[in-house]
Amino acid sequence: MLLNRREFAKSSLAALGFLALPGTPVFAAPAGWKPDRKPNLVFGILSDTHLLVGWDGKSPHRDFPLKYVHAAMKLFKRRNIDAFVHLGDAAHRGAVREWEFHKELFRDVFGKRNTPETIVIVGNHEYYGKDARIKKIWPDPDKWKENAICADVARHYERVWGAPYKEFFHKEVKGCHFFGRHWTDAEYDGTREGPFSDYILSKAGECALKGAKPFFILSHRRHHFRFCKSLKDYPNAIAFMGHWHQSNADWKTIYCDRDSFGGFFPHVEVGACRFDGHNGMYRPLETVQPEDSGSFKGSYMPSRQAMIVNVYDSMVVFERHEVGLGGKLGPDWVLPLGEYSPHPFSQEELKKTIGEPQFGRNAKLAVKRISSAPPRIQVRIPLADGNPGSRVYAYEVAVTGDDPDARLCKSAYSKGCNVAPGREPNRGITEVDIPVAELPAGKKLAIAVRPFSSLGTAGHPISTVFRA
Repeated sequence: MLLNRREFAKSSLAALGFLALPGTPVFAAPAGWKPDRKPNLVFGILSDTHLLVGWDGKSPHRDFPLKYVHAAMKLFKRRNIDAFVHLGDAAHRGAVREWEFHKELFRDVFGKRNTPETIVIVGNHEYYGKDARIKKIWPDPDKWKENAICADVARHYERVWGAPYKEFFHKEVKGCHFFGRHWTDAEYDGTREGPFSDYILSKAGECALKGAKPFFILSHRRHHFRFCKSLKDYPNAIAFMGHWHQSNADWKTIYCDRDSFGGFFPHVEVGACRFDGHNGMYRPLETVQPEDSGSFKGSYMPSRQAMIVNVYDSMVVFERHEVGLGGKLGPDWVLPLGEYSPHPFSQEELKKTIGEPQFGRNAKLAVKRISSAPPRIQVRIPLADGNPGSRVYAYEVAVTGDDPDARLCKSAYSKGCNVAPGREPNRGITEVDIPVAELPAGKKLAIAVRPFSSLGTAGHPISTVFRA
């Protein structure tokens, strides 16, 4: 049955305690929302934690602390998860000890009895034990075999995680089905996606996969069009992946359009809880001036992320957490179950949900000249928090002088856009430096700044005049 947004709001949202008020985002949870019933299943997800063993072969490397993974485990414990999922690259350099750190943190938080189900995916960094670092720590070949995951992936996996190792696997938790695929040495030749979809389809009847009830596909990296098309009869599938360290502050980490994924079912990139605390937002906004897209290259912002997924009869709710400074990255994502046209997680529908970020009524730009080399001006942009329902992700700065056709455009991520709202450094003020040599000609420069959401929706600009 196809449902539109209004019909869904009247039924499922109302049943779970949502207020379907005019102007309320239907597919993002309203502020302060709490469901009036328990979910059928709750699972916590980490990806790309990249813990590293020190040169003693026993302790964690001092630059790769355990506290962020520990914080995520504590969060999962508080939320009483039924399953713990890791999407790969737990081990930064492929040492068994790096897996053991995770297991020890898990046991420290959950104990040894009545623990959540554990589902761990092998990523590409689990194979890095072939590199010089691990061989330098354990130069003896026999010792290396006991300490490098790649020496015997199945044996080390089964010892640490207490589960049988198979490249493709199925696990059922509280009536919900998970299908996983581990990274292998053949990962990049693209030959393993077909066998994996065949494996899932072979279980379709036994697991009753058809219908509205979701099932979950887990892998370290994405699957491509042919794999997705082979499962086109199962729009209730939800795939999770890691690998790219994209931040879940970016709504584009929901992939549900007819691009190379096919648009048959949603794929969710889970943000990294990475060792150095940086999640890269790799792709510039489509609306950013092409000539300035280089401003975004190498733009990394501290963040350590985790996700909690709540499965109800009629919807799935995705919580986006930051476990470094704490808090949520924004409103929960809400996916109604069933067939919809258009799909509620398509970018066009999501744009309707988040609207446009706006500056507050009294927001003003500040501009100053900095004489130290290279001489430049600095534009100080106040946090565009005038629309609480739409978080600012980036700014476009336009500078116009005597010639309106010689306008200079710069783009910058919003300060702290990768952490929870209210925890932005420098009160969320974003500083953009522009070398004097790049400024357009003119004694008076008009400077305008427009805020953008991660989906490219744009708010109203604010402006000032700078006397050059």
